[in-house]
Amino acid sequence: MKVVVNADDFGYTKGNTAGIIEGYRRGIIRSTTALCNMPYLEWGKKLAEDCMDLGIGVHLTLTLGKSLTGVKSFTDAEGNFLSRKEIYAAELDMDEVYAEWKAQIERYIEVFGQLPTHLDSHHSVHDFNEKQKAVVLRLADEYGLYVRRYSPFTYVSGFYGPTATRETLIRLLEENKDKDIEIMTHPGFCDLELYRESSYSTHRVQELDVLCSEEVLHYVNESGIELAHYERR
Repeated sequence: MKVVVNADDFGYTKGNTAGIIEGYRRGIIRSTTALCNMPYLEWGKKLAEDCMDLGIGVHLTLTLGKSLTGVKSFTDAEGNFLSRKEIYAAELDMDEVYAEWKAQIERYIEVFGQLPTHLDSHHSVHDFNEKQKAVVLRLADEYGLYVRRYSPFTYVSGFYGPTATRETLIRLLEENKDKDIEIMTHPGFCDLELYRESSYSTHRVQELDVLCSEEVLHYVNESGIELAHYERR
């Protein structure tokens, strides 16, 4: 059984990003996805330089931070993406979405000097509807990458907020024995920037505690689970 424990939001804030690295060093994280339009991407890259088996993909976004392409149709006057509610309600131009996401992937390649391991997205905008799903699958084909929910790893939900507990995590692993799965997580340290900007702030510390817990580590080791990350196609 291979399990991808993916930590979303790498590069969001320094505290959040450092917490992901802590979850790699002391816990079961072996995969993360980077917000390539955020200011701490390069800082995070340096932090992860000696994390040799940490796979890093791209966390595509239309709902957090600034646009890399300056598209006016889904940004405000300062170039920031519109809110999740506004983006979900809008009729987006898929050529503009394609250009924006491609720019985010290219930014990753510029900083890391290699292709990402895979693609997923912030607030699941990559497959919120069929048109956006088609865009991300097109990009995945162009770069030879897998995409969350469209890969050899079965996507398993249920680890978030009040359900982000040791008991829930072990139950999810137990229920999916003999499958190769991905579990989405949001661990991190809560610095002031994260606390002010994200409604999901202190919960990230709770998740990090679970992912580094002796109980979870023992279960993974005793069950013969292989902690993995995505490989390029």
